[in-house]
Amino acid sequence: MANIRSMTGFGTGASTRGAKMVRVDVRSVNGRFMELQLRLPRQLSAHEFALRELVQGKVGRGSVTIQANLEETGAAVAAGGVDWVKVAEDLRAVQHAAGISGDLKLSDLLRWSTGRKSDESTETVDPALKDALLEAMSQALVEHDSFRQREGASLEQDLLARLARIEEAAGKIPGLARIHLEKVRENLETRIREYLDGKEFDPARLAQEIGHMSERLDVQEEMTRLATHIEAFRKTLSDGGAVGKRIGFLLQEMLRETNTTGSKCQDSIITALVISMKEELEAIREQAANLE
Repeated sequence: MANIRSMTGFGTGASTRGAKMVRVDVRSVNGRFMELQLRLPRQLSAHEFALRELVQGKVGRGSVTIQANLEETGAAVAAGGVDWVKVAEDLRAVQHAAGISGDLKLSDLLRWSTGRKSDESTETVDPALKDALLEAMSQALVEHDSFRQREGASLEQDLLARLARIEEAAGKIPGLARIHLEKVRENLETRIREYLDGKEFDPARLAQEIGHMSERLDVQEEMTRLATHIEAFRKTLSDGGAVGKRIGFLLQEMLRETNTTGSKCQDSIITALVISMKEELEAIREQAANLE
């Protein structure tokens, strides 16, 4: 059986490059279209397009939120979050670039700090961080997809169970409808005879009227179409993939046949069956709204 997927999912991933680690969380809920929201730190914002391209190749529909964080690792956090080795290297670079000999003064450090802030505002794109981001995102998407497949399998079992109950109820209706039709026919004949009260009437005309009434009350065509839609529903689930929109269409057709059956047969038992079928169809509609 091919996999179907829920639009609800969650996944995480992490990847390290040097003293930097990228963490990614991906969350999704149901939605009519593909809606992607990215929350990236400044250092990773330049890679937004590549990230979108990766996600859109894996997720077809739903509201998806991606949160990426950049963290210091290794020597950068070994001494209370400050990489003193890197600080020392920076200070030596300041001395060399500025031609300063001897010990650095506070004013030298302030100028160095101002220069670093200026550099950070125009920092170049780090390809290593891009690789880390995409690797972490790929990990998160694998976990996210597994989550969605598990949710999809659970939804599929529920949909099939409800479909079976609809099919069971629908299977009882044609026989009940024939009994109902026969009762209506007998009542009609009795009323006509009582109305005519011994007067002559045309049996052929009576048979014609009963025939027209039978056509109006016959639900065999609706039940046949409903059975066809149920079969198509099962095949759609079996084929897997993005099934949500197709199932939505089939549900509309199934509800139409069910409503028509209910309007034709004003029998209490059939009406109760139709109501139970409509309840199951509504539950299926709510569940199917979560399928991709």
